[in-house]
Amino acid sequence: MLTLRSLLLALLVLAAVPAGCGGGSVESHPAPPASTVESEAGLRAVEIAEGLDRPVYVATAPGEPGRLYVVGQAGVIQVLDGGKVRERPFLDISALTTTSPKGELAAEQGLLSMAFAPDYATSGRFYVDYTDRDGHVNVVEYRARDGVADPGSARRVLLVEKRRATHNGGQLHFGPDGGLYVSIGDDGASQVHPQSLEPGDLLGKIVRLDGDDPTADARVVAYGLRNPWRFSFDRESGDLWIADVGLLSWEEVSTIPHSEPGPANLGWDAYEGHEAVIWDEGGHNEPQGPGELIWPIAVYDREGGCAAVIGGYVYRGEQIPAARGRYFYGDFCTGTIWSVDPAAPERVRHELELGTTLASFGEDTAGELYLVSRTGSIYRLDSSR
Repeated sequence: MLTLRSLLLALLVLAAVPAGCGGGSVESHPAPPASTVESEAGLRAVEIAEGLDRPVYVATAPGEPGRLYVVGQAGVIQVLDGGKVRERPFLDISALTTTSPKGELAAEQGLLSMAFAPDYATSGRFYVDYTDRDGHVNVVEYRARDGVADPGSARRVLLVEKRRATHNGGQLHFGPDGGLYVSIGDDGASQVHPQSLEPGDLLGKIVRLDGDDPTADARVVAYGLRNPWRFSFDRESGDLWIADVGLLSWEEVSTIPHSEPGPANLGWDAYEGHEAVIWDEGGHNEPQGPGELIWPIAVYDREGGCAAVIGGYVYRGEQIPAARGRYFYGDFCTGTIWSVDPAAPERVRHELELGTTLASFGEDTAGELYLVSRTGSIYRLDSSR
């Protein structure tokens, strides 16, 4: 069960904005019926590490099975190898980023994620996404040597200036086409959010950087997003899955087929979930820009105030056959985990209750899934049977 302290802390992070504080209203839009069913997979969360400092993501490097890289929001990446945390950090950029003092929860700034280049085993290239001391979003390339990052190899490949501390996005992933994909939030304006639907602005977008030359111009892949904290690619189909944190009524999950040329329009701030948003002070009442509007494949309401969807992965592992092909996602505040079958999205499956805050999912080289709690623990998703 969540403690009172966990609930209070949850209110501070990951754009968990209470419903009704946005200066707008929603109008109903037809949506396919959905129902929630209980899982028959018999899943459990097995704790594999605890006592970590504000973990927000876990990643794996190509060719390194059994090893997890734990991204700490305060700016330190640690290596979890064989169930034990290495004494020496993989990377420490705590002097470059801004977060709250230890013992307090930061809002949405800090070191947010990392991604290893497909040729990491030979090149040593990896990338991190963090907010600098001025609050701007940075994507920086590093090289690793002898199992640790070389601080002197840093090369910034993307800078997105921001005015506010919230809605930074922060996910990095290499796509099936070899490009480096980056999610960026809409800057957290309290009223209207026109930048999300403006194709020429990188705020409220997922963009692609060239995997061979990441300094080349970013290409917008998806727009009309509020705060896409976590997204992923299905390792078999190549489809892109995006979880976007809501404001007024709905948390939403959308998928973009690998064959879709893009850019895809996710609708914010004209739509939230399957409802049109009517703003009191202007804003977009119709979707703008190029691209067909993509409706969410799954939504849940924000009743109770604290809610923030955490995107996961399509399960492609071998340890839980009943979960194969299902997309897993959850909620930061409650720790509830759901899954959805892309072929039958009208039946969302309730998988388990983590019992603590959920900051992120992770996927290892074998396709097995992990859960990250910002209170300091890493869990492996497992079968209880």
